[in-house]
Parts: sequence; structure tokens; C-alpha cells
Amino acid sequence: MFEIFCYSFIFVILFTPFGFFLTGDTKINLYLFSKELIFGSILLSFIAILINFFFPLNLFVNTIILLVSIIVLIKKRKRYINLKFLKFVILISILLTFLITESNVYRPDAGLYHLPFIGILNSEKIILGLSNLHFRYGHTSIVQHLSAIYNNLIFKDNGIVFAQAIIASSVIINFSYQVHKYITTKKYSFHLYVLFFILVFIFYKMNRYSEYGNDAPSHFLFFFFVSEVILYLNNKHSSLENNIILSLFVIQNKILLLPVIIFNFIGLKFNNIKKLFLRKNFYFLFFFIFIWITKNILTTGCIIYPIKESCIKNLSWTSIENINHITKESEVWAKGYFDLEPKIKAKTDYEKFLNNFYWVNAWSKKHLKLINEIMLPYLILCLLIILIFYFKSKNNYQKKNRIEYYLISVSFLTVLIWFLKAPLFRYGYSTIITFLSLVFASILSNRDINYKKINFTVKTIIFLGFFIIISKNLVRIINTQNSYANYPWPKYFSMKVGNNKNTYIKKELIYKQILVPEKPGYCMYVKNICNHYGLNENLNIKNLKSYDIIYFDSR
Repeated sequence: MFEIFCYSFIFVILFTPFGFFLTGDTKINLYLFSKELIFGSILLSFIAILINFFFPLNLFVNTIILLVSIIVLIKKRKRYINLKFLKFVILISILLTFLITESNVYRPDAGLYHLPFIGILNSEKIILGLSNLHFRYGHTSIVQHLSAIYNNLIFKDNGIVFAQAIIASSVIINFSYQVHKYITTKKYSFHLYVLFFILVFIFYKMNRYSEYGNDAPSHFLFFFFVSEVILYLNNKHSSLENNIILSLFVIQNKILLLPVIIFNFIGLKFNNIKKLFLRKNFYFLFFFIFIWITKNILTTGCIIYPIKESCIKNLSWTSIENINHITKESEVWAKGYFDLEPKIKAKTDYEKFLNNFYWVNAWSKKHLKLINEIMLPYLILCLLIILIFYFKSKNNYQKKNRIEYYLISVSFLTVLIWFLKAPLFRYGYSTIITFLSLVFASILSNRDINYKKINFTVKTIIFLGFFIIISKNLVRIINTQNSYANYPWPKYFSMKVGNNKNTYIKKELIYKQILVPEKPGYCMYVKNICNHYGLNENLNIKNLKSYDIIYFDSR
């Protein structure tokens, strides 16, 4: 554990300063540093995409990028050489250590396409039509680019494990600090209650690194974005252009969270749009969008994959037929089609299943039950807390803030879109929890509650929350065998108990070597192009001015 703590300590020091370029020179505290680390992740992800247009994200390229951080650390030494920053680094490093040490990666998705895609980024510059190798490479998260750029001469391959844990730890520290600040200054605001109820869910359900994958970082960022929107609407610490950048980053991590963009319309309603054009971050936003869209088009043929309406049909690597199939299959899978009994499934095609809410019955038999099992303990705890706060409290008769109504309405709309398009809990739980937290906060914000009762309850829940994260992961660490390869780092070489590197079958795609893991096995992390599913017989490859293009041969 001490080894990972030391690496985490160095990691946070080196990568936090990247966020300075977006957050600016403001008052330093745990809120600011954690926000800076998140925005540093955004900037690094952008840099990773940009560099990968021309070079692989290899050890040497990624190490050169660290020079920027060192320059900022030297120029802004008063900002980073102080007790506040040291406290932040220690707290984040402790969380990182407990999350990462002896953990598994998210199974099986990490082995199927998260880790293999990172390996491709570390070994290859951008490959046109990469999604044709397998569609999963078309909807990877931008967090894979972030993981890939963390692989440098200091952290080497182990650097790829930090991205998800960094996002999670930053949001937890950010929210906890803000809640602590509110109760110590006795400012019992709507925002305090929102943060508190979100934290309750994080402590309850988002406390294991092995469960993060691509979904959890997106949901952590969604929560953080909503918090920043509330701060912006209250004229505190935030800016509209940074919130738009943050919402874009949420979408780039999980395209199914596209409705998050709706929250920005509330900010636009209360903002002088002309002022946006005078801010440098506004232009970074447009450059960021342009780079991301360009990357999507080059790797998939679509602006937003796999939305067929956004695809450019006349590109040689765009396969509309495949994209149509993937879109339909993904939707029916999320709605429970493959849980139908074989006899019913044989009589039901995709179109019939999706029309007229026929799918609701199949979805409710499995997925709704799972949602109820997860949500019931959370709802009981939240309602118990509300009852405690309500007991002997009084209505303060203040007129409701219309911003609360806007937020709740928009949040409900995001939940509705999730339900209609992809109602798997892991795809949209941040929208559900945000909506509930906003409603609960609205209920409490107009009550005159005894401050001692609030302080005791909030402090107790947060203390228990950190205790759960540390104790749960500590028990896991104690119970894990210490004899596996690359101990004590997460097991990203294979799914085997010993984490021994997989063996692969080498297949030739014209002039390019593609690895296929021997069965049973997954690609996992390997610095080569790997595809768990083998090679499609119609797949072809050609080279155009040093760029590889993977496409389907129509002959």
C-alpha cells in the first residue's frame, strides 16, 4: 500500500496544475484544488486526443507533457507549495491508495475493450475506421485517452489505472469539503442538501474501484456538473463556459448522458451570452468540440456514434448497415429483449419489441427489480434523514426560488429520456439520484431546522461514509492473495487469479498484425491492436499517407 500511496502522492502533485489553465488563479482551498484536478483531467484528455492524431501516446510523448506541469509548479510555487495543497494531496492520495490497491478492473468490459483500447492508443496513432474492428471501439470513453496519457516514464504501465480513481476521489473530496464549509458557517442552503444526498448515494454504492468502468466516472462527473451549475446560478465559484466544457466532458465519457447538455440552458437564461465571447475558455470549448467530433468521424464515420443520422455515408470506413444494427441491438438489449423467454423472443423482432412500449413488461421483470433492490435502501435512509430534520422544524415561509423549479424540471426530463432510450440502471443512475436529491433538497430548504440537528446528522453520515469506503476496501485488500503478478497494483494483465499475461494468436490483416486472445481469455492491456472477437472475414485495411484505414470490403 505504501508504494501506491507514494506514487499517488507524486501523481496528484504533477497532474493537478494542468487544471490551472481552465480554473484560473482563484482562492485556494480543497474545493479549488479538487476542481483543478478534474479540469486538469479535461485538458489532458483534450491533449491526448490532439496528440494521437499524429503520434501514439507512448512513454516518451507522455513524459514530455509533464514538463508543462513542472513549469506551472515553478511559476505558481506559492499556490502549490503550502499546507493547503499538501493537505489536499495527502487526502486524495489516501483515497487513491484504498481504491486502487490490489483491486480488480471492471469486468468483463475492461478486458473486452477499455484496456485494449488504451493499449491501441499507447502503440498506434489514430486509426481510421477503428470501430469496424469491433463496434465497442467506437463508443469507448474519453477516460481511456486520459488513462493512456498517464502512461509515462515515471508511472509506466501502472499509470493507466489512475484515471477513474482520480475523478472519483476529486468529486468526493470536493463535495465533502463544501458540505463541511456550509455547516461550519451555518449556511443551510439548497446546494448543501443536494450535495449531502448525492454523497449519501456515493458512500452507499460508488465505493469500489472494480465497479467503476466507464459508467461511474461519467456519473461522478454528472454530479459534479450539477453542483457547479447550482454554484453558477448562485453567482459563486463557477462560470458558464466552464460548465459547458464540463458537460461536454460528461458526454464524451458516456454518450448516453447526452441530455446533461439541457442543464446549460438554465445558465444561458440567466447569463449575458455576449460576454461569453470575451472569455478564453469559450474558444477552448469550441476547439475541444471540433477535435472530439473530428476524432469521432475518423474512427467511426459518425459525429456521434452510433447515431446513424450523424454519420457521413460517403466515407470508405462508414458502415451504415452495421451502425443501424448496433443502434437497434443496443437499445433492445438495454430494454430487456434478451431476457425474453426463447419462445417469445422467436416470435418478436426488434421493431415489435420497441413499438408501443411492448418492452416495458420484459424490462420490469428483471431490470426494474434490480433498480428497486438498489434504490430501496437509499430511499429509506434519505426519508429517515428527512423525517429527522422535519421533526420539530418550522416552515420559514420563504418564496421558492424559481431556479430550484428549473433544476428539478430539467432533471426530471433527463430521467425520462433515460427511461425511454436506455433504461439500464448503470447507464443513468446519476440522473435518478440527481433528481431525487434536488427534490429532497427543495423539501428541506424551506424549513427552519435546528442547526445542531443538521450538523450532527451530516457529520455522522460523512464520517460513516468515509469509514465505509476505507473499511470496505481494507477488508478486500486483507482478503486478497498477494502472490499475483504486478502486486499490489490492479489486475489489468488478465482475468486470472495470478494476473499472468495472456497468450495471443497473431492474425494478419493484410500488412497489420492483430492479436486475438486464446480462449478462454480477454485482450486486457497489451500494447498492440487486439480484438477479443477475432477478425470479420470482410474486413480490410489500407494505408493513406501513413494512416491506416480499416473498412469492410463490399466485394
